[in-house]
Amino acid sequence: MSNTRYLIHEKDLSNFNFQLLYINKSKFENDWPSTRHFHPFMEIFFITDGVGYFEFDDSTIKVNQWDLIIINPNCLHTEKSSFENIPLEYIVLGIDNFSINFSEIHHFTEDDETINNLYKILHFNSNSSSILSYLNSLIQEIEIKDYRYETACKSILSLFLINVLRNNSSMLFIENPNKNLNLECIKVKNYLDTHYANNITLDQLAYISYMNKYNLVHTFTKQIGVSPIAYLINKRIDESKILLSTTNYSIRDIASIVGFSNSSYFSQIFKKQTAVSPRAYRSKSKL
Repeated sequence: MSNTRYLIHEKDLSNFNFQLLYINKSKFENDWPSTRHFHPFMEIFFITDGVGYFEFDDSTIKVNQWDLIIINPNCLHTEKSSFENIPLEYIVLGIDNFSINFSEIHHFTEDDETINNLYKILHFNSNSSSILSYLNSLIQEIEIKDYRYETACKSILSLFLINVLRNNSSMLFIENPNKNLNLECIKVKNYLDTHYANNITLDQLAYISYMNKYNLVHTFTKQIGVSPIAYLINKRIDESKILLSTTNYSIRDIASIVGFSNSSYFSQIFKKQTAVSPRAYRSKSKL
């Protein structure tokens, strides 16, 4: 008798605690309401036909058949169909207690369409059939409602998300995203996540949040855990770590890319936060 045993060596497997809130199939018609909005949960769109546009706070991006759009919680967005082409059709999932971290993805390429951690456009031309199969299986389970269909839906959704992760291995799943932020803090945090490389002042942040500087600092610190400027510096340092690990850019160039006007100040802040210099961090990360 021949016997082959396959062992699972990784014992600390992630137990996804997300909740599927809904799955919708939509097709653009003339009465389609198109207003910018956000949700305290993640949405994933899969374009099944047509051409359209997704509008975000910082950009408008064209989408086509077999594009997959991941929108993290509290990201301002809306979707529109192109009137000059086939009407936009998509399947959308609402998933609570879950988000995806795109920060490990290297943003500084001409082909990359997103430059923040709020949304991501992925293209699934080659394996669109597997993505569509998972989504159709979800719809079928919910329509039939057979025995333990809720458990089946969670299992199918887990396979779907793992499939997405395998095709984009630099993305990280995050459970329990913070859903208790007020709108002003969400807007400031999203702005910092998107525009961290720009010259940003507290006056600017107060202006976009419609709060005075004192209230902004107090509210943001209470809800996020650090002040807006401290959050901005942390964001810049996190982005600089990625560049130090994945590129050969000079320290001066990296400082400029992430928003520091002075490379000496960048090195000083980096060492204060990480206990090593940028050069030492780069050497250690490439061992």
